[in-house]
Amino acid sequence: MSVLTFLSDFGADSHYMASFRGAMHCAGIDMPFIEITSGIEPFDIVEAAYLSSMVYQDFPQGSIHILATNVVATSFHGHLAAKYNGHYFLAPDNGILGLIFGEEFKEYYLIPTEKYEQKIQNVYLPFIQNLKGNKELAAVARKAESVVLKIKQRPTNDGLELRGTVLFVDHFGNAYTNVSKFDFDSFVNSSSYEIVLSRHTSLYSISENFADAEVGDSLGYFSDHGFLVIAIKQSSAKNMLNLRKSKPIIIKKR
Repeated sequence: MSVLTFLSDFGADSHYMASFRGAMHCAGIDMPFIEITSGIEPFDIVEAAYLSSMVYQDFPQGSIHILATNVVATSFHGHLAAKYNGHYFLAPDNGILGLIFGEEFKEYYLIPTEKYEQKIQNVYLPFIQNLKGNKELAAVARKAESVVLKIKQRPTNDGLELRGTVLFVDHFGNAYTNVSKFDFDSFVNSSSYEIVLSRHTSLYSISENFADAEVGDSLGYFSDHGFLVIAIKQSSAKNMLNLRKSKPIIIKKR
């Protein structure tokens, strides 16, 4: 059964979320509703895209994913729908979808709106009603001629150093980076390396999981979605290593 998911920067105590859910029930949309998170840092579409990329494939194909980050400030540009890997995505035209799909993706459709709407339920819920039954987007919307695109933050590689960035820090203080396993393997190429975490802390190997480390030890591992994560077993890399969003991660050859 397909579900409706919601990811936003509305905040845990915001009335926006309650307003949307109330409107959903009034519209008679009886799809299972799952709020992925409302704790995205305000206006941060990079974090929102990163989290959506991590989880959307855990839901059944045909599910509809609403990405409501920086939505009020940018919805003057309109709203988009797209179908990607069997999933539907609805979001403002602020570049967030391109961060998930990549710059090559072109199949964007305009969600019909007659005027600017501050309440996104007035835009998305009628569209979802038309979309039910796994319809093709071309049957309910016209293709967008141009959309706002944002460029993914990619690591830089000068042959001596691979420089990545922390994009997201979870509840446990684990730092998720933009360094993919492909980037890492291509750079290291079986040579020895050093992952510089702070002035006094480095890693010289990648762990399979937390079982490889002792309590209080730093470790790096590749998550299920294939990107490098820096953590401290039963502690916080954010607090202990100051690995906050946008901090650089430097990998050096030795």
